[in-house]
Amino acid sequence: MRSFHFLLLFAFILPAALSAQVGPVAGGTFTVLYNPPADSPLAEASEVTLVYVYDFWNVRYGTRLALWQNVLDPDTSRVHHVRMERAGESWAADIPIPADAALLSYVVTDGTHVDGNEEKTWVRYVLGDDGKPVMNARFYNIPFLKLAREEIGVLIREAEREVVAWPENFRAYQQYFTLLLEQAKGSPRTQDRIAGRIDELETEYGGDAGFLNMAAEVWYYVLQDQERALEYRKRIEPSAMWPQVFAMADRQSTQQTEADRARFSADRRGELIGEVLPDFNLHDAKGEKVGFPRKNGTPLVLLFWASTSDKSRGMLDALRAAAAPLPDGAVDIVAVSLDLEQETARAYWDERSLPFELLYNQGSTLHLLGVDSIPITFLVDAEDKVRDVLVGYDSGVTSRLRTALTTLLRSR
Repeated sequence: MRSFHFLLLFAFILPAALSAQVGPVAGGTFTVLYNPPADSPLAEASEVTLVYVYDFWNVRYGTRLALWQNVLDPDTSRVHHVRMERAGESWAADIPIPADAALLSYVVTDGTHVDGNEEKTWVRYVLGDDGKPVMNARFYNIPFLKLAREEIGVLIREAEREVVAWPENFRAYQQYFTLLLEQAKGSPRTQDRIAGRIDELETEYGGDAGFLNMAAEVWYYVLQDQERALEYRKRIEPSAMWPQVFAMADRQSTQQTEADRARFSADRRGELIGEVLPDFNLHDAKGEKVGFPRKNGTPLVLLFWASTSDKSRGMLDALRAAAAPLPDGAVDIVAVSLDLEQETARAYWDERSLPFELLYNQGSTLHLLGVDSIPITFLVDAEDKVRDVLVGYDSGVTSRLRTALTTLLRSR
């Protein structure tokens, strides 16, 4: 039955563009075959290059967009390029498989166009001498399943196969437990199941530093029981502590850190008032950078928001009402989504038919501008100077926005 699931899993990863092959084996050589579809821009290419990595493309994870950006802008220390050779109607390249690799991911390019298997990349487990996926193959595959928009049930089955096949792969358990709880929408019953599973593992691996780190991480970050997490943390030698476990703090320290962060952000916003907006980038729906300040002589309203925030939605409605009387193009209004998934923001945007420019956060912009909550609205004049920063939303903000917009127009 497990073999049947294995075939199902790879049905979407290996389309007709690739010939059926035995998977790559750790420590061996693997021949990648590529047969471009007839409608592909690469169908008439005179030469193509295989671009590939082992395990993952970059350290960035998260949204589907961020995962694909890893491929477009990979960690150069991890990525490999090799010219492919003609093999009949296909292209072929032999590549070495390191003994410690777990997963192979690749795309094909002619230097201008990229065939990335519909932004999923082609992904292959690295196999051991026994023909089975090596440790971490399924663990690393889960981000690629997210790229393929697989349902959470598929992700859970993949994570479960990893911990069943490799029960001492403790780094995989947090991924597995997080997915279980996400599917169950945080239900107490599922939390109890996870806690019970940790107790079962304790009986066999209680003295293992990897298990103790995993248990501490799960209690702290997944089950959110700080006291239980710190109990496990105390049992770990400092030299064996995982970074996320080392970073754990008690409640008092956490509250102090949050207070310090809020104070820094408020001070940063205060420093910006009266000053030219600092240089930063956002990105649009295609992942293209959009630079600020724009230096186009047009006042700017910059709103940081998320569709899951009631106050953010209220601020968008207030901004639409305040801007409605203004001539087209009088003020640039940009809403910067902080939604975890770009598609979530776009769906809300289209549903409401909002007339503003929708962009997405990138890099260190939030830290640079002191954005530590939502909604936060920056009012910038025609000379790119920050006139005011509105934090939060209340019922009287529409009137204040009208006054602020009128003031900004006078700066043109």
